[in-house]
Amino acid sequence: MAQIAMVSAQIEIKSRADVFYRCMKGALPQLPKLAPELIKEFKFLQGNEVRDGTVVWYKYAINGSTMMITDRLEVDELSKSLNFAVLEGDVLKEYNSIKFKFQVNSGHVKATVEFEKASESSPNPDSYIGLFAMTINALDAYICRA
Repeated sequence: MAQIAMVSAQIEIKSRADVFYRCMKGALPQLPKLAPELIKEFKFLQGNEVRDGTVVWYKYAINGSTMMITDRLEVDELSKSLNFAVLEGDVLKEYNSIKFKFQVNSGHVKATVEFEKASESSPNPDSYIGLFAMTINALDAYICRA
């Protein structure tokens, strides 16, 4: 039986935590405009706003490849967290299950990837932490300019 593993990082932000969290939720559909080199497309599949249970689809660039993914959002306003539980997509070729978690705190966002490898040869999803850092930095820069 495979084990659930995790990789995580704390990504520094200059914005206030409450402002960043509110903007992160509000800007999710706008990420293709804010970070077009990272997030290529975004669509709501079930629901039409970022809230608990909404299903979203997006296309993103990682490691020189374009990938597609469908996620169910898990939103917790009290802890300022936004999680993406992967339902289907290219990433499931390497992992039996994978979840992307973001918790906004004062001065940083904790980004975590929980995953179960599909095989021993599946890589750790460290490159996702890099993708998240670039996306969070782009959003933080946008907020600071506003």
